Amino acid sequence: MKQEYKSKRYKMEKIIIGLVLFFAINVASYSNWKQLNSGTENTLNEIYFPTENTGFAVGEKGTMLKTVDGGNSWTILEMETEHDIHDLFFFDSNVGCVVGDSGYFAQTTDGGSNWIISYLIEDDFLKLSSVCFTSTLIGYVGGSENFSSGIIFKTSDGGQSWTKTSIPESIFDINFTKIVFPEPQIGYAITRGMCMKTVDAGDNWFITDTNLVKSGDMFSILEDVHFFSADTGFIVGWYNPFCAYTTNGGENWIDQFVLHNQWYSIDFPSRQIGYLAGWGQMAKTTDGGLSWTEISIAQNLAANIYSISFANDSVGFACGDNGMIIKTINGGTTGIEELNLAGNINIYPNPSNGLFTIDSAQDVIEFSNSMNLEVYNLSGQLVLETILTYPFMAFKLTNLPNGTYIVKIFNGENIYTEKVILQ
Repeated sequence: MKQEYKSKRYKMEKIIIGLVLFFAINVASYSNWKQLNSGTENTLNEIYFPTENTGFAVGEKGTMLKTVDGGNSWTILEMETEHDIHDLFFFDSNVGCVVGDSGYFAQTTDGGSNWIISYLIEDDFLKLSSVCFTSTLIGYVGGSENFSSGIIFKTSDGGQSWTKTSIPESIFDINFTKIVFPEPQIGYAITRGMCMKTVDAGDNWFITDTNLVKSGDMFSILEDVHFFSADTGFIVGWYNPFCAYTTNGGENWIDQFVLHNQWYSIDFPSRQIGYLAGWGQMAKTTDGGLSWTEISIAQNLAANIYSISFANDSVGFACGDNGMIIKTINGGTTGIEELNLAGNINIYPNPSNGLFTIDSAQDVIEFSNSMNLEVYNLSGQLVLETILTYPFMAFKLTNLPNGTYIVKIFNGENIYTEKVILQ
């Protein structure tokens, strides 16, 4: 009976160790961004996923795409137009609308199977760049007319009719690229070097900061905006390059230099986690936008990325030139890769009475000057945590019960795990 117990325990230890090694190794089994087959080579301007599996993308020449399986396959929807479609807004997987050139406006209530197509104004020179709804009845569309004057429309009947809102007469040579309403009464509209605000549900608009983001004699072209609340939000664009935030409703904007890039899109799936996408580059924040770090993407995917949308903190999509759609399932960050350690790292003696030495090729450790070491028992509890710095490559388990432990050595980019026995 005692021998049978030992045999079962040994098998269980092997199973647990195998699972630990399996998960450690398979962290590297996916890349950070994967290119999907969109079925089109037309440039895609905007992408949005109301759920993790259902998403829509719009682009040039009347392109409208839909997926219901997380981007694995895309269906091209018939939109009865050759005009470029610039933006989309969906309440859920079924109810939404799109806007585009020549005053094009289309609505669906069945996930895009059928569309009600109309034109706000029959004008070849009316470009609609942004759409936003605060309820099923109240909505806003922004853009430009005659390729020069900015214009914002409002509907109070779900898009059946539209009226122009009041904006400052001095607004010329602009295009309202994005409109958002963090609250039903309070909204923001961005354009060239300018962010406008309304506090009366879009009936009247005023400029929030007349000196917003100027690089020499050039104003930044603002491309996207995201607000957490009526007062706190971000805007991004280019010519600076540029990302800025406000905490007082746009009275003042604090400029952030986020890498050296032109930014086209910003998305926060949660208050702390946010993403930027732009000219062949991405960035991520995990502290609510206080700091940003670059996200690595494969060279063949480094095209203009015009829109980024995350269904949650981990699963996200982006689109851009030539019909490109890419997807991440790990928050866009690079998976940890296991080192090819044959002949590079050896832990001895094993078994040991408590003092273990790590024999490593010097260049493995000096890859980052130091490596982290963690030791876990078979219940998954962390029992030791330290930093290894060459040449002091040893650790002690003398204060622990005899048994089997899992050692993990890593430096953020590489990982190695090994079973050790304390006796």
